[in-house]
Amino acid sequence: MEDNHILSTRRKTLVAGVGVLAALAGCSSTDDTAAGSAGGDEDGADTQSTTSAESDGGTESDAESTSEQGNQQQEANVALGETVEGENLSMVAREVTKTEKLGEFTEAESGNTFAVVRMAVKNTGSEFVDFNSFLQARLKDDSNHVYDASFGSTDHPIESGILAAGEVARGDVVFEVPKNAGGLTMQFDFSTFDFFEFERVTVNLESKADSIQDLKQSLQVDIQSPGDAVDHEGVSVAVHGVRTETELGSFTQAEDGNEYVIPDIEITNDTGEPLNVSTALQMRVKDGSGLAFMADIGGSSQLSQGYSEGSEIAPGESRRGELAYQLEQGTSPLYWTFNFLNLSNEMKTFWKLR
Repeated sequence: MEDNHILSTRRKTLVAGVGVLAALAGCSSTDDTAAGSAGGDEDGADTQSTTSAESDGGTESDAESTSEQGNQQQEANVALGETVEGENLSMVAREVTKTEKLGEFTEAESGNTFAVVRMAVKNTGSEFVDFNSFLQARLKDDSNHVYDASFGSTDHPIESGILAAGEVARGDVVFEVPKNAGGLTMQFDFSTFDFFEFERVTVNLESKADSIQDLKQSLQVDIQSPGDAVDHEGVSVAVHGVRTETELGSFTQAEDGNEYVIPDIEITNDTGEPLNVSTALQMRVKDGSGLAFMADIGGSSQLSQGYSEGSEIAPGESRRGELAYQLEQGTSPLYWTFNFLNLSNEMKTFWKLR
């Protein structure tokens, strides 16, 4: 998931490195039950934050002495469940769980465990924000050992990349640490990002707030419907319809209580150059809380008219097909999103499936 967006005279590609964790879904017991629907006309408010980036006043000399720091304060320190709120971005670590196994195939090394931190991040500004700072996330223990994010993944890795105005990214960051590691803190380095007022955020994972706060998605962008097409710089994306199934083919069934949500999509390349599109990097189904779902590999492979991404889309060509996403039955509201991954003119579009 780490090949860059490329624009050259010979080809244009929409594949970019915006993920921070592996795109292989496992399983975890850390799913949020955060309430709150989303939509283009919602105006839901976030829960009260405990750390704000707003200025509390000061003398003229104070302002001059801090001018070199720009708009960034030095550091925010919070407990698990406390929100850090900025002018353009808010974030909260809501829960941490430990497990020795992720899915069927990923196990921690002997003597280690996975620490799974469920995060929520919201774009509180009015423009698209390119947020990739989970690349700098790390854990630190009370012996000053530092642990980078693991390549192991849950069903819901935190979505890193473009956030639309009012959008929430909700998901997990995974770290592998020794079982006896104590005093764990989670650190985020924002020193290279000018849209967030804090250079560093530190979350004490062993100190829990009395009330676990949350962020509510309130999308401030146009919401499309099945049947609509969106054009952006020579690329047209359409959702023709959506259907649901509990089984696909003779041997592929959704888990108990789940269903397959199957949008029918079409992408047209009018850029004049070959186009690469990635289902893993550019397409998600998201619920009203901001929790994202990647296409189910097993389910999608059973579709008779599945979307094929095995080759470039030639200039003037259109490519159509279905993708299967597995999630809890009746989840609503539900959106299919497409990230155009254009670094010079960011764009992410939402279709409301139900």
